[in-house]
Amino acid sequence: MNIATFKNVSSSHPPPPSMVSSSSLSSSSRSFHDDSRVVTSASASSRRSLRSYNCYSTTSSKSSSTTLSSPLSATTTISHLKSPSSQPSSPSSTTITQRTNSSSSTNNNKNESAMDDEYGNMESSGQIYTHPQPYHLESFGLFGHHVVPGHHHHPLPRTSSPLPRGVLHPAFINYNTYGTLNEQRDNVLVICHALTGNSSLEAWWGELLGPGKAFDTDRYFVVCANILGSCYGSCGPSSARPGMDGNNDHNGNVPRNKEGQAIYGIDFPDISVRDTVRLQLIMLKNELKINSIKCVIGGSFGGMQTMEYCVMAGATRPDMGQSSRTVMDTMMVNHNNTTTKASPPSGAVPYGLGEFTTRRNGRVEPFVRSAVPIACGARHTAWQIAISETQRQAVYADPKWNNGRIDPHNPPHAGLSVARQIGMVSYRTPLGYHQKFGRALTDESGPSYGSRAPWQVKSYLEYQGKKFLDRFDPVTYVKLTEQMDSHDVSRGRGTMEEVLSHVEIPVCVLGIDSDILYPLREQEEIASWLPNGELKIIHSDAGHDGFLLEQDQVAAHIKSFLYSHD
Repeated sequence: MNIATFKNVSSSHPPPPSMVSSSSLSSSSRSFHDDSRVVTSASASSRRSLRSYNCYSTTSSKSSSTTLSSPLSATTTISHLKSPSSQPSSPSSTTITQRTNSSSSTNNNKNESAMDDEYGNMESSGQIYTHPQPYHLESFGLFGHHVVPGHHHHPLPRTSSPLPRGVLHPAFINYNTYGTLNEQRDNVLVICHALTGNSSLEAWWGELLGPGKAFDTDRYFVVCANILGSCYGSCGPSSARPGMDGNNDHNGNVPRNKEGQAIYGIDFPDISVRDTVRLQLIMLKNELKINSIKCVIGGSFGGMQTMEYCVMAGATRPDMGQSSRTVMDTMMVNHNNTTTKASPPSGAVPYGLGEFTTRRNGRVEPFVRSAVPIACGARHTAWQIAISETQRQAVYADPKWNNGRIDPHNPPHAGLSVARQIGMVSYRTPLGYHQKFGRALTDESGPSYGSRAPWQVKSYLEYQGKKFLDRFDPVTYVKLTEQMDSHDVSRGRGTMEEVLSHVEIPVCVLGIDSDILYPLREQEEIASWLPNGELKIIHSDAGHDGFLLEQDQVAAHIKSFLYSHD
């Protein structure tokens, strides 16, 4: 058995006091629970420094684990972690540290762990890739392929300290790797995480990771990268604001963290799913020197990223004949209520369609060879945007939101807690809630209805809302839900059918038959539009979270697909 090593380097950020994950979830009868972790660390050098910190919060992990504790299992997940290198690395000494949590609980939350959220208290350890030049976002233009002459710069946003619109500098993302890269540098699996996940794959899909498992570290080199804009080690709202080091600016309107450091905060630029995926692709090609990706896999928000991988790196480039050229010729840029037609330069690709290719086996082919998008659609629909918006409105309604200019010592936790509760309802099903809670009370001696009725379901939602405050901040949550709403693989590229017709790689689309957030019909549509697509159905009463709960079914479909395709 290969146990690869995760290479750690010194960091100015101290590690969090505890690292907890969820794992061992494989059937609808099994429930979410926290789990212990085995953390592998080693002393070695790296091209990028490691950062380890949580999203900023005014609640300490220590106090939270006491007041919001949930029954914890003592089982162990072993992570197999290795930092890649262009040359074989020498053996490193490895330290195994096991962290377990107490299983104490109270009457009010004794049932909460049975429908726990998909993550425990997570951390941000990993490698950091920093883009060497200013990173042009989708809002800047067509990823630099084509910008209307004379309109290279958009108007600056209204911020207390002007930041260039559509450009992020520095742009960096956190990532982790597992297993060993082969000599051809093409045995690569890329795993994309969901809305509040991180790059520590073992923390949320641990049962799929390891020798002989779906993400077989004896066969594959597994890469999991963080979302751009996240608070788990990547550039985001809680990152230092460029050009404002130290105390050289005393503008009271500039967002700051608890230490007084100027940060992006609400002024962090709008990021699209495409921005995240393109930066990850650049990291994979330029930092890890990957020649070809065997498969990209992800669920929920991770599935949306997977769909973008399909279009940007798994599609054939359009020949720029009349059909494809029409997409580019009809692009419009609006300035001062006037519209200018944009004529594409020779060889331009509409919004990165088929942009990433590789030379393999003597021919040019897509950089990504196959994909497994799970529990997502090809675009975010009005239904999904509405659910995201209700969560954002819950944050906005908290007086402490203050139009996003929040006090880091007194953030809008009440609003964020309610937002998380809304999300926890949408991730499950009416049947799941009925089977778990029914009309049960936490205290049978209390009133059976009215404002003081101690409903178990109320206790569960309040617990989950409070627990979430330990690992996320309100601004990041608002920004990431907005990034999800950007998801539309056809935007600026043509009709959905036209765009997906270029994705000729094998794609196994997984849908959950009880998912009310991303209904099965959306996965059926994707599979029908893909020339080489197939649909597999996960049977579960768990709803959307079935992609995390039904790990046996998910693993079986992934293993079968990987074994049957190059």
